[in-house]
Amino acid sequence: MGWIITTVQFALALSTGLLGVQGQYNVRHPLGLSSSIVCQYPGWQSCNTPTSRDCWVRKYIRGSGKYWVSQFDVSTDYEEEYPPGVTREYWLEVGGNPMIAPDGHPKTNGQYFNGTYPGPLIEACWGDEIVVHVTNKGHFGNGTTIHWHGMRQLNTNHMDGVNGVTQCPIAPGDTFTYKFRATQYGHTWYHSHYSMQYADGVVGPLVIHGPSSDDWDVDLGPVLLTDWVHDSTFNGFATMEMPGKAFYVDSVLVNGHGHFNCSGTAPGNECAGSYWETTFTPGKKHRMQLANTGFNYPIIFSIDEHNLTIIASDLVAIEPFTVPSLTISPGQRYTIIVEAKQEPDDDANYWIRTGTECGGWNANVTDNRTAIIHYEGADWKLPTVDKPMPFNTICLDVPAHLLHPIVPWQVSEHPKDVLNYTATKQTNLSDSLGPPQYKHWTLGKHPMWLDFARPSILNPDYSLGNANYTATQEDYDLGFIYLIVDANPLLPSNHPLHLHGTDFAILAQETVPWDPVTGPSLFKYDNPPRRDTVMLPHNGFVALAFRPNNPGAWLLHCHIASHASSGLAAQILIRHRGEDEDIYRGGLDEVREGCRAWAESPLSKSFVQDDSGV
Repeated sequence: MGWIITTVQFALALSTGLLGVQGQYNVRHPLGLSSSIVCQYPGWQSCNTPTSRDCWVRKYIRGSGKYWVSQFDVSTDYEEEYPPGVTREYWLEVGGNPMIAPDGHPKTNGQYFNGTYPGPLIEACWGDEIVVHVTNKGHFGNGTTIHWHGMRQLNTNHMDGVNGVTQCPIAPGDTFTYKFRATQYGHTWYHSHYSMQYADGVVGPLVIHGPSSDDWDVDLGPVLLTDWVHDSTFNGFATMEMPGKAFYVDSVLVNGHGHFNCSGTAPGNECAGSYWETTFTPGKKHRMQLANTGFNYPIIFSIDEHNLTIIASDLVAIEPFTVPSLTISPGQRYTIIVEAKQEPDDDANYWIRTGTECGGWNANVTDNRTAIIHYEGADWKLPTVDKPMPFNTICLDVPAHLLHPIVPWQVSEHPKDVLNYTATKQTNLSDSLGPPQYKHWTLGKHPMWLDFARPSILNPDYSLGNANYTATQEDYDLGFIYLIVDANPLLPSNHPLHLHGTDFAILAQETVPWDPVTGPSLFKYDNPPRRDTVMLPHNGFVALAFRPNNPGAWLLHCHIASHASSGLAAQILIRHRGEDEDIYRGGLDEVREGCRAWAESPLSKSFVQDDSGV
């Protein structure tokens, strides 16, 4: 199925005092967007134009003989308020499609949304309610759950889409409906959280339209960057977890396009791959929404002879700054603006590069030229000249001191609590923690190992009492919790860490080991960088801070899929004084029904769990 259906209904905002006169609705198509979405807000007017991207909607309120202006813009604290929106409804199916070969080479047991790769664009406007009905076609004997990466899920923890944590897997033939509010804006992605499944193709773009911290003229839409393998990643995981083995990447895809040299598989064999291509208009500013939806390696993004102006990291608008290239770790997103030349070169075609140099020898991709910029009016052809921009292979995030959020946080120097985790690797664990000869990664003392049939959201006390669930409890509070994660010196790589349910402030991100005596002197408390995915440097540490003000069971994990599947994950359970049922506003009935369907499915009785579950 290559279709997606959308319906729109009116909905009300949770914030009070935001609605206009009943029956008056503003309907508009945001100027410059690549899609045809219509944003609808009751009683509000658009103020978003190519020269005022920082503003979103406003209205004039009359009182005491005067008119007052109320507006939502890039400076609005979206954790406190957001505009009224509508309900947008989508239908997705998870299943196989043997005809899909993004780089020209067939893939073993590929799984996709609606038979396409990437999956269809799910989009909404800031403040909208999103409803997605997900049906599992059950190909290859898999369950599934769908995670909405980076979405806060305020008071909707049961919609976060993590099997073993917020729900049971969706059984083959069954449907689960996700429903949540887009309290943030920006771009991200949605993907399976069922073991390694997303690496086999179960990913798609998610865009929440809203304001920007800099002006732009043309929107080029989401750009998904992915490392890709031809074998099923379930097979690859079993191989790489044996001592001395590693994951090899076959190609890098840009929005589902790539190239692979098939001559090595059979004499005279040629793959019908393709380059992703897009058009620049001379002198115009083009917005690109980059996301690393890969499962293993950071990707170094650049465009020959063009600088990149970064205006958002993950779902956080920041003060703009310019770089020649950008390293994006798995799970991370950046919104960039690229200003086209007034007078392009005679060729007027430029390479987009997506290097895997950070992956080392086992990245297995030698040509980083994966997509093409064509200038308007130029012949559509391959660029004839290589003019790459400078880049480095240190494989670290953009320096934290360059990331200045528009909406600031002031972090308390006296935290409510401090959580310490050490990322490390173990082997030869007991059978209760999975195959004993597999490599296991840990945050703390134990690798995570979940029971699909007993999600934490239904069994918080069981989760806290079971070492394999690696769960820590925190009481609902408005203060800050510090989260210190340091890397064992024996770890061979960096690790992109992703936290569900909230953004975190990056107090420090260092390449030296954590020292509890001297480390706090490095912390930045005044408007520190903020995002939901951060790179833990090899032999270094990250110090993070977050507010435990969103109750639920939230996953913290490495976004290298094989590491998470090997146990490099933990849970943070935020409880409102034990009133679990009230926290989820009745949503637990939906979770219980899904678990009943899973328990009755033949798959739940026959499958053998050989990884952490996430």
